[in-house]
Amino acid sequence: MKDRSMGILDREPGYVRRLAEYITTKEGCRLRLFTFDNEQEVSSYLENGRLDILLVGQSMAAEIMKGHNSVGQLIVLSEEMGFQESDRRSVYKFQSSDGLLREVMDCYAKERGDEDVLQESEKQGEIIGVYSPVKRCGKTIFSFVLASVLAEQCKCLLISLDEFCIIDELRPKDHEKDLADIMFLYRQNSMESFRDMNLFSRLHGLEYIPPVSFPWDLRQIRTEELAGLVRWAVSEGGYEKVVLDIGEGGDSPLELLDVCRQVYMPEQEDPVSQEKIHSFESYMKVSGQQQILDKIEKISLPAVKLEAKMAGAESLLWSPMEKFTRKISGAGE
Repeated sequence: MKDRSMGILDREPGYVRRLAEYITTKEGCRLRLFTFDNEQEVSSYLENGRLDILLVGQSMAAEIMKGHNSVGQLIVLSEEMGFQESDRRSVYKFQSSDGLLREVMDCYAKERGDEDVLQESEKQGEIIGVYSPVKRCGKTIFSFVLASVLAEQCKCLLISLDEFCIIDELRPKDHEKDLADIMFLYRQNSMESFRDMNLFSRLHGLEYIPPVSFPWDLRQIRTEELAGLVRWAVSEGGYEKVVLDIGEGGDSPLELLDVCRQVYMPEQEDPVSQEKIHSFESYMKVSGQQQILDKIEKISLPAVKLEAKMAGAESLLWSPMEKFTRKISGAGE
């Protein structure tokens, strides 16, 4: 993979310095980095040089490109969440450095069709999604059992995006951080402070992020932020596997399927369920997302009889679901 050049221009020199320090020290990141204090410095550089990527503060973007064709892609550092311009890509400026860098790399890769730009260190981990347009299909139970089985063999993290968790033991306890708390730390670029601490919860050898305590919290989390957190887990958090239980959380949950290397889709045989899956597949084809459909493996889950009011984690690990999960995941008995 060849090195690429990236420039950063913003009116806040402290912000530029911190972002540049993060990028230059990130393992596996092959970018030749240039920082600029003002528009004149950028113009002087571009008279004889070229930048593959130029990050520009929102208030400076309109002027910086006039008269220059030596920038491969200009990306605006937006100060507003959800800000978009019709002719320019943008990323939210005040997210974590990891999330911002990954968004920038994704923008560049999609624009140039250059998948090699994705960092090798991030390709080492595997993100496994579990999603289904069919309700009450055993998705969350399967996600928990799958993550538990994988945790026997490697460092695995479970993240559930359901608004209401059926597995009682996964619900946040007193003084325990849930997904909303973790997202707050991620936005503040404070994950580094917790790298070696007991940040995530544990159950039967599995590490997991407890679901949100209140559904409203989940609806306030942007899909880009969730994707950034998941990528942090495999690139910086040291997790070899992340199981993502994708419900209706976030502003566009289907976009999370794009970050997954593999997706399991629990299905049911009744006509209504099959019609929902057919509608989902038709939508993905029409919207040009065949690459996501290619990742999906449909599965018919065994029935799990719940003796108690809620699913007990201990009983699930000794149920037919556990045997089924070991078989399809390739995990040994």
